[in-house]
Amino acid sequence: MYKLWMFDFDNTIARLEPEVDWAGGRLILEPYLRSVGAPDELFARIPRGNLPLYDAYRNLALAEFSPPHMAEALRHASEIIEKIELAGVDRAQPLEGALEILAALKASGASIAIVTSNSSKTVQRWFDRNGVTSVDAIIGRDTLLGLKPAPDMLVRALESFSVGRSEAAFVGDSDADVRAAQSCGVRFYGIAPTDIARDRLLAAGATEIFASPAALAIRLNLPSTKS
Repeated sequence: MYKLWMFDFDNTIARLEPEVDWAGGRLILEPYLRSVGAPDELFARIPRGNLPLYDAYRNLALAEFSPPHMAEALRHASEIIEKIELAGVDRAQPLEGALEILAALKASGASIAIVTSNSSKTVQRWFDRNGVTSVDAIIGRDTLLGLKPAPDMLVRALESFSVGRSEAAFVGDSDADVRAAQSCGVRFYGIAPTDIARDRLLAAGATEIFASPAALAIRLNLPSTKS
């Protein structure tokens, strides 16, 4: 068993995505980024989505802006997305076995970190409302680190717990999660409730894929522990 278990949040622990007004958020995020100098090319290249736009702007800002300017603009952009996440997070339902697997891994002696492109404030609110106390750290977008598939947040988690890459595993649902794990050199377990999701993870190189956190818990031979 690994010393550190890292989990993605959205569509791995909770179904946040369908509860968030992403389109409405884009109508606020895009004008803000334009106001701080983001070029037209950025919006043409990324015509939809908030997190991809945020991360592309982050990469551009790193190259062109001074760190204080970059940090201020990125923090505000992240807060715009955070606001729409918080508006929907209370409606997000846990995936089957999600709360139980966190509790069981914690009871086994492992440390638990959430590594997510969502805001840590959003994730902490969900855990508070669902009575989850088994998570040791949340490393989210508000760290201003690169979003997955960059390995930056996974590396931060390993460093925070002083754990080697062979002593950690990452659980996620997207091809970006697979690629982040590959770049970081940690074992990956995929969560894919549908055939389409499973095929996407397989195409990205995942080999251990489960329909739910509950199915992963069975594979790990974890006891049924309530969170």
